[in-house]
Amino acid sequence: MSDDGWTWELSSTAEDDLDGLSPTEQDRILDKLDEIVSSPWRDPPDYGEPLQNSPYKKIRVGEFRLSVTFRQDDGRLVVVADQHGDVRGEVGRGLV
Repeated sequence: MSDDGWTWELSSTAEDDLDGLSPTEQDRILDKLDEIVSSPWRDPPDYGEPLQNSPYKKIRVGEFRLSVTFRQDDGRLVVVADQHGDVRGEVGRGLV
């Protein structure tokens, strides 16, 4: 949690996606979420990149793409899904 009170949470879909990953991959994603909400240098919404034709933003964690929404009214970063992509950014192993 940051000084501004940010937290993160996983939707049930994102939890299912995460459960399908190796423990190392899970730790990498969860560590990044912790880093984002506790960063003293950037607000969590600054980490998100717009997704075309979607109300969500994406956060890249290595070769994974997290679809997220930022709820500024209560300081929550909500991960709605994650996907594994190849080096060109195309979806490889779908986890959604």
